[in-house]
Amino acid sequence: MSSILAAVACLVAACGTTTAPPPEPTGPLLAYRAASEIGLVDGTTVVATAPGSFAPSSDPLATEDGRFVFARSSDGGVTVLDVAARTSRAVAMPIDSAIGTGGGSTIVWWEQPNRLMQLDLADPTGQPALRQEIDLPRRAGASDAALLTARNGTVVVARTESEPSPFGGPDTLYAVHGDAEPTSLGTADANTPVASAVLSPDGSRLAYALYRRTSNSCGTAAVVVSDADGSQETYDVAAPNFVTGSQVLDMWWPDGKPMSLSLATWQCETESYYSPLTWQLGDGGLVEGQPRTVALEVAEVVPGQRALIVPKVGVAPEPSGTVVIEDSGRRFPLGPPAVDAIAVVGP
Repeated sequence: MSSILAAVACLVAACGTTTAPPPEPTGPLLAYRAASEIGLVDGTTVVATAPGSFAPSSDPLATEDGRFVFARSSDGGVTVLDVAARTSRAVAMPIDSAIGTGGGSTIVWWEQPNRLMQLDLADPTGQPALRQEIDLPRRAGASDAALLTARNGTVVVARTESEPSPFGGPDTLYAVHGDAEPTSLGTADANTPVASAVLSPDGSRLAYALYRRTSNSCGTAAVVVSDADGSQETYDVAAPNFVTGSQVLDMWWPDGKPMSLSLATWQCETESYYSPLTWQLGDGGLVEGQPRTVALEVAEVVPGQRALIVPKVGVAPEPSGTVVIEDSGRRFPLGPPAVDAIAVVGP
């Protein structure tokens, strides 16, 4: 009799083989990438995580449809977190490139010498596939091309086409819209490679940061904004001099919002760093973000509530910090340390 009762109990409970669907979120979710995990936050509660080893990068954090959060793992492959199901998986594949998004749930990356690869994260059995071949103009002595960023059908790649400076630059940039031929965006006016670049949500505008190094401990920042018609504007975010250094630490361009960045400044001789402030692209150029905010990145979760990556202040700018939720002037720390990217996903 006891065995029959146990069998009935097992049937009623499904012997633990079924799991209840995750609860509906209270609103938009916040995704984050930390050194040891990627995760999702509902309100002020971490509701899902995927472990891994992730280095700071300018890669996007979520697919364009908001269904998946992803990150390159330092030991190879991509870790994927399903936003709705709150489940994760690791996709083992060699990726020696920045990652961009290619519409929907698709991510893209570069394989030498000219292959743009893609993977649809919505297909659990999907395999990397060739998206297109991109042939840049032949230039004697040019370096291998590298993916800077990709979004909504636009791909931006860079390579060095002249004798490089001691610091590695300058880069020459090319934009590819869909299947069109590459369009040259010119050579970056800097003696270091372009380290950070971001496309507008519709893929029609590009912003990238320059760092003009003047010594081993100093240099000044500038931001270039390029439109679809090829026109460009360069904005010096700090007065060029040999006393005060400046560098863009991060850039982001959320849906329906202006392009934003965080900028660190310091005294060159003493290497005394100031806390990084957020800036935005306005009609007449770059303006300091309002309210005045010290952060590596800021994301508005809902009106009146935003998430910030607060850096550790020291003698050198840190690429990561602690995530806090700011609501009505109060701040609630959450998640692990060493977070370098955040994004709003979900409804």
